[in-house]
Parts: sequence; C-alpha cells; structure tokens
Amino acid sequence: MTKELRALIVEDSQDDALLLVGALEQGGYEPRFERVDSSGTMAAALARQRWDIVFADYTMPQFRGTDALELLTKSGLDVPFIFVSGTIGEDTAVAAMKAGAHDYIMKGNLKRLVPAVQRELREAETRHQQRQVEEKIRRQQERVRALHEIDLAIISTLELHSVLKLLLEKLDLFLPDFVASAVRLLDKEHGVLELAACRCIEGQEWISKEWKAGAELDRVAAETKTALLVEDLQTDPRIRDFEFTRRHGLGSYLAVPLIAKREFVGVLSFYLQRGRAFNNEEIEFLVTLGGQAALAIHNAQLYEQTKKQAEELEQANRVKSEFLSVMSHELKTPLNIVMGYAGMIRDKIMADQGSALEKIVRQSRDLLEMIDGILDVTAIEAGAISLRAQEFRLDHFLEEMKSLYDYALGRKIRLVWEWPAGLPKINTDSVKLKHILQNLINNALKFTEEGTVTVSARITEGNRQQAIGNRKEGSEATEDLTNASCLLPNASQVVEFKVTDTGPGIPEDKIPVIFERFRQLDSSTKRSYGGTGIGLHIVKTFTEMMGGWIEVESELGKGSTFTVTIPLET
Repeated sequence: MTKELRALIVEDSQDDALLLVGALEQGGYEPRFERVDSSGTMAAALARQRWDIVFADYTMPQFRGTDALELLTKSGLDVPFIFVSGTIGEDTAVAAMKAGAHDYIMKGNLKRLVPAVQRELREAETRHQQRQVEEKIRRQQERVRALHEIDLAIISTLELHSVLKLLLEKLDLFLPDFVASAVRLLDKEHGVLELAACRCIEGQEWISKEWKAGAELDRVAAETKTALLVEDLQTDPRIRDFEFTRRHGLGSYLAVPLIAKREFVGVLSFYLQRGRAFNNEEIEFLVTLGGQAALAIHNAQLYEQTKKQAEELEQANRVKSEFLSVMSHELKTPLNIVMGYAGMIRDKIMADQGSALEKIVRQSRDLLEMIDGILDVTAIEAGAISLRAQEFRLDHFLEEMKSLYDYALGRKIRLVWEWPAGLPKINTDSVKLKHILQNLINNALKFTEEGTVTVSARITEGNRQQAIGNRKEGSEATEDLTNASCLLPNASQVVEFKVTDTGPGIPEDKIPVIFERFRQLDSSTKRSYGGTGIGLHIVKTFTEMMGGWIEVESELGKGSTFTVTIPLET
C-alpha cells in the first residue's frame, strides 16, 4: 500500500528530480511533488501548501542548497530538509547538518533515501506531537492563571456591581475576539432573568436596546441548567432578529448557567465574531469560569442581603425610637385633656359642662383612632387582614362618606366633593375603601390651615401596562407601590379617587418615605401636627390589597394630590 508524500524538490535538473521521485516510488511512496530552482519559486511553494519533506541539491548555479535551507529556516516551518548531492564532501555535509539540515544523501547512493525519509518523517511527527503537548500545557497554564486572576479580581470586593464589572473586564484579556458578554441574574421574587451587567466592544446600543433573542436563549439555559451552544446565530432557526446579528457581527453564542451551592443564580453569556466558533477547550474554560463567577455572585448577593438587612434593622430601630417618642407624646396629650376636663366636672368647678364633655368625647375619639391604627398595622404585619369584597353603589358610598364630614370644620377650610352622575356599581371591600379615603381626607384637613380640600371620583380605563408605567415613570414614592401580583388585567375599568389640598405641600426628597410605617416628615415632639405616622402606610397597603396603586403629586406652598386607583372588580 503506497503512502502519499508531499515533497518539495529544490533542483535545477529535471532528470535528477525524477530520479528522486522514482526512488521514492520504489520505496512505497506516492510522491506529490513540485520542483523549484529559485528563492522566489520556493517561497511561493512554501506559502501555497504544506509539505512533508524538502529535498535540495547542494550545488546549483543560481540558487544554492544552503540558500534553500536558510529560506526554510526563516519561514519557521518544521519540515525535514535533506540534501541530495553528487559533490558534497564530508566536511561540507557536517557543516550543513549544523546549519539545520536533517540528513544528506549522495546521488550515487539513493538506496539510503527511503530509510532516511522514513526516519525524518517519524521524528517530525514526534516533534509535532511534542509541540501539541507543550501547547496544550501552555494553554492550560494560561487558563489556570486566568482563573486565578479573575478569582483575585472578583473576591477583592463583595459589592455586586463591582464583581460583575471586574468579571466582564477580565474576559477581554482571555477571550480577546469576543463581541459581547452579558450577565443576567435571577429575580427570585418574580422568577425572571434580569440584565445585570453587559460588556460590548461594538458600543452602547447593546445596553440601551437589549437583544430579545439573547434573552430568550439565556432563558433556555436557565431552564435546562446546562450550557447552551449556538454555532451560528445568523443561521439558527430559533433566532428571529437576524438584522441585529448581522449588524453586530454576531456568530457563535455560549450561555453558561450560574449555579452556586446547588442554587441557580443566573446566566453568563458570550458572543463571538461571525466565522469564529467556540472550541472544546474554550467551552470547558468558560464553564469552569461560570462556576467560579456563580460563587462570587452568590457571596456578593449574600453580602448585599446582609447589608440591606443591617440597614433595615438600623432604620427599624430608628423608627422604633421615633415611634416611642411620638406615641408617648400623642397618647398622653388626649389622656391629659380627658382627665383634666373630667376632673373639673367631678369637682364641679366648670360651668359649661357640655363644652367640657364635647372636648372629652373628641379627644377620646382621637385616642381611639390612634389605637385602631396601631392595631390595624399589627394585624397587617401578622397577615390577619383579608379582603372582603361585596357589590355596592359607588354614588351611595360617596354620599355616606360626605355625610361623615357634615360638621363645622373650623378654620377657613372648605371641603368640596365632586363626582359625576350615574356612577356604576363596584365590587370591592367597602370598609377598606372607606378607611383609605378617611385617612387621606383627614390628613388633608389636618395639614391645610386655610383653603380647599377637594375629594373627587371618576371612572376611567386602566391596564397592566399603565400600572407598570405609573410605577416606573412616577415619583420615587410610588416606584415600589405596585406589586406585580396585584396588577390589573389588561383593558379593565377602574375608579380613580383624588384628594387634593391647598396645604404646605411635601418636599420632593421626603415623598419616598411618607408611606413607611410610623414615618412622619417631622418626628419631633414639638411638631405642629399630631398623629402616629401610620395612616398613609395603611392607605398604601389596603390599596394594593384591592389590586390598585397610589400616586402622589405635590408642590411646596401649593398643596398635594393623592390619587388612588382601584379596579371596579377586585
């Protein structure tokens, strides 16, 4: 059985070249050869294809064999080089071997040709295998060093954003031809992947316009908890936005699930240039990196959680201290008044007992409202309050609410009620709705020295997207007021209640905290307005229980408007 042999023959004599070919054929080879006799033709032949062996005559008129050996050496190719000459002497042959030739053969003794070729091909294969082993060891050392450097980088901080930034920056060093990379982390509350970090050589469009197909592929990796490889994004049938892939030159895609301590935390994804695919060693390296990154992200999330809990605990302690200070003052004030007037009546030292009894009743009612509020908050925290929906006429409900304020308000305040005729029936918890509006109206009356407090209601269209838009585009105070589990269904009718006052208004930086428990803009015992700071927290909680949301608009010196929106069908 013949063996193919790609042989480059540097020889000025066609007949001598054919003698070499004949000797090779007799030795069981099938030569595929090319004869060259100048530096230009040899350089072109070396560049054109890969050769198994080079034969060269030592002495030629215009292009010496040593010139051919020097040209091969400069090319960096490891190809066996054998001099075949009729005039080379022993001293010259030794010098040639020292210069890099692998052997020399006299043209008159070609019986040594085939054994020499066999030996040099074996040695060349051994050198090739050795280089492969050395290259593999070098790449392994580079990967170990890369993992070590990335490990040092990402454990240098426990701040999640910094961990992700360092991780993606280090990838530039060890995966230089990648187009983009992204990290999506699991939102445990809603069970969705959220883009947490992104790095893109092509610019900021990747961040500002997140590629939907990339998110969908990441979700596949998240569901299977295994690495996902797409060899070419521009031909894969799962990809719909091919224009995006072409514009950014996206080729191969690899998603690595991030799993730390058997807990899925997210997906790390990589994109290579078109025409470049991930090889097995790169996939193995990136999967290993994913495990390392997952642990770092997990630790950073634990740190963030611990940090947040510490901040919440500190805030809770501060609120607790403020609450105890406020409550000791607020509860004592009506009790002192009740006890004072009751004592005067008992001792018969007050002529107008009716007026005294009125003050006792009013202060007792305020005290009862404070206690009821505290009990409501306690019940909310314990999960003991549930929704009790029932159908009732909205106009009758508003008339009843209006009658509750049919008394002299004092000061220069007008309470205005506005709603259109023919309001429909509503199916919700009327007790909680009453509590919401009473708290908002009482707040407005308390903080308005003079002017107008307006209560209005209207029917309008509301939907899930509107609720999300309100949360994202509104003030910081309303950003977290709508829970995803209680958003309205699409295209549903809602009732919108507004309570507007002409009071002092709320500073913009204070709006985010007004719905927190026991939080007041002024928590000192010398503040101008009383109260426990739980009314708006109850308003927010009850509104969300009924499937709605609340918004706040305020301007200093001009007043505030609280808008509560709930569905007609809870």
